[in-house]
Amino acid sequence: MEPKLAYLAQGKLFLRENGSSNLVESQYGQEVVRRALERQAKNEWKTAGTSSSAVFSRQSLWGAGSNPAAFNVRVTTVLPGKNEDELMYVVSTEAVGGLFTCDLRTKKETRLFHKEKLYLSDMSRQPDGELLLCCLKLSNGTSRIAVVEGNYVNEITEGDSVDECPSWIPDAGKRIVYQSAGVARDQRGVMVGIGNSCVQKLDLTTGSLDTLVEKEDFDFLAPKMDEHDNLFAIRRPYEAPFKRAYPPHKMLLDVLLFPFRLGRAVFHYLNFFSLTFSQKPLTTAAGPKIEGLDEKMLFLRGRLIDTELTLQEQANKGEAPSLVPKSWQLLRRDAGGKETVVADSVLAYDFAKDGTIVYTTGISVFQINADGSNKKLLFKDKLVDTVVVLGES
Repeated sequence: MEPKLAYLAQGKLFLRENGSSNLVESQYGQEVVRRALERQAKNEWKTAGTSSSAVFSRQSLWGAGSNPAAFNVRVTTVLPGKNEDELMYVVSTEAVGGLFTCDLRTKKETRLFHKEKLYLSDMSRQPDGELLLCCLKLSNGTSRIAVVEGNYVNEITEGDSVDECPSWIPDAGKRIVYQSAGVARDQRGVMVGIGNSCVQKLDLTTGSLDTLVEKEDFDFLAPKMDEHDNLFAIRRPYEAPFKRAYPPHKMLLDVLLFPFRLGRAVFHYLNFFSLTFSQKPLTTAAGPKIEGLDEKMLFLRGRLIDTELTLQEQANKGEAPSLVPKSWQLLRRDAGGKETVVADSVLAYDFAKDGTIVYTTGISVFQINADGSNKKLLFKDKLVDTVVVLGES
């Protein structure tokens, strides 16, 4: 039987049960858009006389006006509520973030709290408890693990690091696991690098901190532990986000390819004018494309992904389409340190009560046993970056 799920796709929240997906709309988010539309209507005189079909309109040149569809209202995390008919989620805009609950029977949304410049993600509820873990994003590029208690968000980790994806260890009191990566800065305080992500275990009662898994050549992301003390995490090859090395062979390659790259730039310049005047491109070759997915570059789990290139490489190898490479593997590590690859091309995952795992590749959502057997496709959607198991349909 297909499990009951909540998932995030392109910043929107969906509930999936009985084989169908339904959008869960935030009343707060709709109100933000409504107020923005009212402000836009009041300022329409500033763009009066312009035409959206003009080649060089005032709006396109100077950014006057705004597109309601482009308002950045996103659901950044979702988790089960206090009962099976409740969802809890965070709605974020450029200026404000808030924590909400929704009664799935009545569709009533309740705002628990909201604050300016608050950006929360990766929320996890304490088993049989009231505490909520989350990731608190800061303006300097770092992030902290925090506990939500009432209307307060209290940081429990510190340092110049990127701490994300906290989860509770089952039947272990107030112990948690999370991913952590150190930040390197220059003398001016500018971020120049982020280290590989490792898995940390923290006891909130004693304050003791232990590193469970760390390897220089890999990131270990979104760690979770099951009831049998097995540690799960997404393992991927580590890539430094800021690479300063410029080997001689790459310099030579850049010199040889310069004429081709210049020609490509000229082509895209002319293609822009062709689209502007005739609404037709100069070429029909677009490579593999997922219906409804317009983004060429996506920022997924701290990594910039060229979706067009990734899909093309997968098509050339005869692999199923996925937004992340096959090297993003869901790993199971038992108490003795033995590691087993459960699945490939994993962007996010969650446990079901029966021990099975539901995971997403960004395009497809699968159900699989904890040992990697009995893989089953549940459904497909556009840019599914979070899945949460709520129960059975």
